[in-house]
Amino acid sequence: MPIDRQESPYRRGTRYDTLPIPMVADDCVTVDAGPVQLVVESRRLTNEIMKDYDGNGVGGLHFDDYGATLHVCSASDGLEYLRFDCFENEPHYHYIEQGVGANVGVRIDELAVGDPIEFSLSCVASHLPDMLRNCGVGDLADEVTGQIDAVRASVDVVRELMVKARHPVS
Repeated sequence: MPIDRQESPYRRGTRYDTLPIPMVADDCVTVDAGPVQLVVESRRLTNEIMKDYDGNGVGGLHFDDYGATLHVCSASDGLEYLRFDCFENEPHYHYIEQGVGANVGVRIDELAVGDPIEFSLSCVASHLPDMLRNCGVGDLADEVTGQIDAVRASVDVVRELMVKARHPVS
């Protein structure tokens, strides 16, 4: 059971009462991994894209970043529950709570964990059930636990796709 740290300065990440900007399907490659689909996207995110999505942008900050993104979606309904944005400047990941339309963004400290792509793939291979439970999808987490070999078997293919997706599509 995760600890509720929302009032703590050491909370897990920053909560947003909105879903993340949707993936661009034309820039994605899907890898089936048992009860989940691992979707790799070459992604660019700018102030303009963010403002077009929610009307706010990033509060006066200049944001222009790119890199490989890994979306973790349920194979049964296609909903996304985790996202790893392995961006060049601000790598981070999201716990997505589809049931309430919110997400928690967590910074990846590449000095502590190394390459964001390898960190993300390690999370998928070793911590996916717990991370999915944190998103409120315990049934999916249980399915992943029962088919973890199918998830782990997809990691090498996903790694190759993510390395190619490091640079944004023109």
